[in-house]
Amino acid sequence: MLRRLKEAKVWRAVVQTVLLVSVVGFAVSLYQQRDMIAGPVPNIETVLVSGELFDLGDALADGPVLIYFWGSWCPICAIVSPAVSELSKEHNVLSVALSSGSDAEIAAYQEQHHYRFATLNDQQGLYGERWGVVVTPSFFIVNQRGEISYVSSGPTSRWGLQLRLWLASLER
Repeated sequence: MLRRLKEAKVWRAVVQTVLLVSVVGFAVSLYQQRDMIAGPVPNIETVLVSGELFDLGDALADGPVLIYFWGSWCPICAIVSPAVSELSKEHNVLSVALSSGSDAEIAAYQEQHHYRFATLNDQQGLYGERWGVVVTPSFFIVNQRGEISYVSSGPTSRWGLQLRLWLASLER
């Protein structure tokens, strides 16, 4: 009987701690996203690190686009980027490398880590500033109307991103 009571107290403490950490994490995430843009996005027409031309308007014709702001220097990005790379096999992804070196350095970094997503080099941080990015990684899901459906920053999962892309595909 006493053992069960102690176990119940331990589980209650664990649940309370998880809830507290979740609420604090959510609040921090909202604070970090306070300056990010919302609503319609400006079209992005640019040359990628690969030398290919990217046009956001053209990409949106095929479905929602994940815009992923990251840096080669970012430890959380190193954890999240493999999931983004996997998503890029099935979805349109534009990654924006912030302060990560030259096109050649970024291409070498992506090759070394087997990342297959399209990448724009934002060496001076102009795109990051325009989109209100203050933390990496940051994710924007743009629906086919060219509007931001979802914004998040920090660690996330492939399944979380895939779910948000799917939900954005329903917005027509």
